[in-house]
Amino acid sequence: MSAAAQGTLHEVRGARLYAQIYGRGAPIVFLHGGLHHFDNTFAQQRDFFAAFRRVIGIDQRGHGHSPDTDQPFSYREMAEDTAHLIRQLATGPVDVVGHSDGGNVALLLASYHPQLVRRVVVSGANLRAGPAPAELKRRAEMSPQQIAERLASFRADYINVTPDGAEHWPVFAAKSWRLWLTPVIIEPGELSAIKVPVLVIAGDRDLAPLEETLEIYRGLAAGQLLILPATGHTTFQDRAQVMNAAIRTFLEQPETEKRAP
Repeated sequence: MSAAAQGTLHEVRGARLYAQIYGRGAPIVFLHGGLHHFDNTFAQQRDFFAAFRRVIGIDQRGHGHSPDTDQPFSYREMAEDTAHLIRQLATGPVDVVGHSDGGNVALLLASYHPQLVRRVVVSGANLRAGPAPAELKRRAEMSPQQIAERLASFRADYINVTPDGAEHWPVFAAKSWRLWLTPVIIEPGELSAIKVPVLVIAGDRDLAPLEETLEIYRGLAAGQLLILPATGHTTFQDRAQVMNAAIRTFLEQPETEKRAP
């Protein structure tokens, strides 16, 4: 049986962010991936963690139940929105779990707002846009209609929950597409500024190259690493039991535990 939920829109920096809260206990914030929202990213984590933690699921502006604004999507701005909402909720320091784009946001949140974050888990995060310059240029020149058609498999989930209506899909798809063209998402200095423990997870067939996942791990002051075999990008859905157990173990480690030299 699902835990009782409370979904509310919060005024945040000129936007309205939808947040759902489940369970009781120490807070854990979940940050979804691109084109997704809390419900369809963490369906297999919500009740598991709500049994012993206060689960806070956030839909970033324009995603899921959160209405869009006329501003472009930005990883740094999403991190600022998230920080503002955490302060509004008056939770104190939180654990943060982010997938894909949400992992990027989680790292930036921990870098710029360390006082809000106790521990971080990221899966499928990346440091920069992946394609070669020529491919990046080709993607940047695609029209909103071309992008909407390219991402059509995500359309049904989007229009099922968005308050902006089905007609907003091409706008949302194009804004997401342009976000993924961000040349550098997090600089080495921003990564090394993160002092809290971070569990870096990826599938061995993830979207970002394993070398980039290792770059994230090695750039952290207190990083831990988990590579899931025979696994792609959708780790939270395809390897839910392993992910849930690994995340719980990491979050419950003694505060004094450090990475082995």
